[in-house]
Amino acid sequence: MKLSVIIAIAGIVSCAEEKVSCTTTEECLPINEYFLCKAEKEGDTEKFCVHKPLFPLTTREWVGTFVFSLIMLLSNVAGIGGGGVAIPLAMYFFSLSMKPAIAVSSFSIMMSTIARFIYNFGEKHPEKPGNTSIDYGMTNVMMPLTLLGSLVGAFFYKALPDLVLTVILTLLLLVLTLESCRKYLSMRKKENEQFAKIK
Repeated sequence: MKLSVIIAIAGIVSCAEEKVSCTTTEECLPINEYFLCKAEKEGDTEKFCVHKPLFPLTTREWVGTFVFSLIMLLSNVAGIGGGGVAIPLAMYFFSLSMKPAIAVSSFSIMMSTIARFIYNFGEKHPEKPGNTSIDYGMTNVMMPLTLLGSLVGAFFYKALPDLVLTVILTLLLLVLTLESCRKYLSMRKKENEQFAKIK
């Protein structure tokens, strides 16, 4: 959760993209279909291409909101963050560049984690009477490494351009997909062997 908080804060701070000056919105459309030509402050004569405000939502954004919520719900139920899937969804449905998409993904993971913690706070462990289902002792092992990873991740987030981050994310998702497929095949083989013994 701390990693999500740090990346979300870094993303909010650095989500300002490179400014492109413009005179009309048509000049911004080749950059991003959701960009508008606006002055930063009222009264300014110089205008820049900026992402449109949240409302009104387009049809694609309404669909994206539903799909994004569903994916985060399923990820939360499965006990995973879902950030690797949330980033491409935010980029596709909301036309965000990589860094703002990472910030949105991290913030959604943080909120999902808080909701899950509140929901499971008083739940008891099924096999250990008197203990909660949340193992607070794990924090002693996980948090130092999580904090270290957060610091390194925030540094790379700030230092690397969007293209490099996109390549890294793509390679990471590819490796995770292959590993998941390998795990699936291994589990299926064991289950088939068990069913064969029963028969």
